[in-house]
Amino acid sequence: MQTLSGLEVIPQPGGQVALLACPAFEALFGGVAGPGKSWALVIDAPGLQFKQTALGKAAIEFAEYRAVLFRRESTQFTKLLDEGKKYYPLLGASFTNQRKGDPGPCFDFPSGAKIFICHMELESDKENHQGQEYQYVGFDELTQFTITQYLYIFSRTRSKIPGLFGRIRSTANPVGENVVWVKKRFITNLKAEETNYFLSDGDPAINPQGRKVPAGTPDALSRTFIPGRLSENKYSDPNYPAQIKAMGSQMEKALLLGDWDAFGGDMFPDFNYSTMVIPPFAIPKEWRLTASIDPGESSPCSFSMRATDPSGNVYRLFTYYERERAATAHAVAIKQAIKEFKHTLGRMPEQIVAGLDAFAKKDRYAVIAHGITFADVFQSEGLLLQPATTDRIQGWWAMRNLMQRKQYFVFDTFNTPFLEELIGAVRDEKRPEDLKGRGNDPAIPDHALDEDRYGVMAIYKPATKKEADGWAAVLSKKAKRQSGWKVGQG
Repeated sequence: MQTLSGLEVIPQPGGQVALLACPAFEALFGGVAGPGKSWALVIDAPGLQFKQTALGKAAIEFAEYRAVLFRRESTQFTKLLDEGKKYYPLLGASFTNQRKGDPGPCFDFPSGAKIFICHMELESDKENHQGQEYQYVGFDELTQFTITQYLYIFSRTRSKIPGLFGRIRSTANPVGENVVWVKKRFITNLKAEETNYFLSDGDPAINPQGRKVPAGTPDALSRTFIPGRLSENKYSDPNYPAQIKAMGSQMEKALLLGDWDAFGGDMFPDFNYSTMVIPPFAIPKEWRLTASIDPGESSPCSFSMRATDPSGNVYRLFTYYERERAATAHAVAIKQAIKEFKHTLGRMPEQIVAGLDAFAKKDRYAVIAHGITFADVFQSEGLLLQPATTDRIQGWWAMRNLMQRKQYFVFDTFNTPFLEELIGAVRDEKRPEDLKGRGNDPAIPDHALDEDRYGVMAIYKPATKKEADGWAAVLSKKAKRQSGWKVGQG
């Protein structure tokens, strides 16, 4: 229970109580829609619960206390502002919409403490917080933020107030363009409501979770995931579950059941993880094998092999996904991966298609800076690359069409990098038939997706209409023979 100027504010049992009591440095609250996540951030930020600790005072009773609540876009933080305007004046706060020198709208408390409401619409907006010092940071809908934005604020989170530790709190649903890194950091191979300790391990963009270490390890930071449940929120609209179910089965799985693998991003709404990610099996020798590659040296190089069965079903078999390697190293490793893939008994693909930069020499698209092309290097290793059909819109359409026809499958365990890109793929706002960024935003991982559309376009065949049979076939053939008479006309 927290008291706001005589008004009792009681977090609801479950996720809300757990969030306010959480001792970890990082905590993610959510996993489903409706448990009162945004409200919990607003109530948590003043730190009233510290009155019940050895500190003996609320966080906002310290003049130097600073907290910030983030939404990705300024148009999205209305709810945070409205909740703040509802509760913070009861604690004596005054509101200033935009004061020179402040990073965003601000609630000023009598002690001198401040709580800001800010956005990070652009990647560079994180720099607006350079020089700030926050004891509390809240990210509302974390899957809308990039990992670089999130981690940058770590450098701004510190406390010089004895007994008051720095806290980073976030909310999220299993949807959004950055769902992959959030899932890796807080969900993958971790138990909910269990506090673990981590050290950074290489590039966080590649390994968002870091390395799990024992408690007490020097420099390790604590982290936990607190699941929220719609049933915990006694103030929720009773029609809310039905409204979510009306959005489709995948949204139901994500927003009501907290399934972090349910949603393929709005770019590929027909991708069903539960039915299209399948256990690997031995590929019959008569099935055609093809492959595709998106070249890269400093950037990721993605290669995959796929099989097509007699019915036109397409199976993505395995993904090679590596960066910071020379073309020769890629070629050698890919050739070895093909030979060692047990489900095809080392059979080589009949065709390998590649993005056009694999054939570029001395121009801005070239992967290699000298006259030898990426394709030349692969050919020297016995891997002949052919130019792919690279039209983006046609390629995405072909992938979606195969998914709609339920003829698109991915081998489990062998395609993690591809599935991560697929799950996080969202449409471009200005050109919704294309992927966000349209291939020009290095912050959006799309190498495996690009390579997949190359491969799909190399084998794609439109669905054919089935010939009529029985009595319909007799009438149809008769109509073709007789002029002036057509089926369906008297």
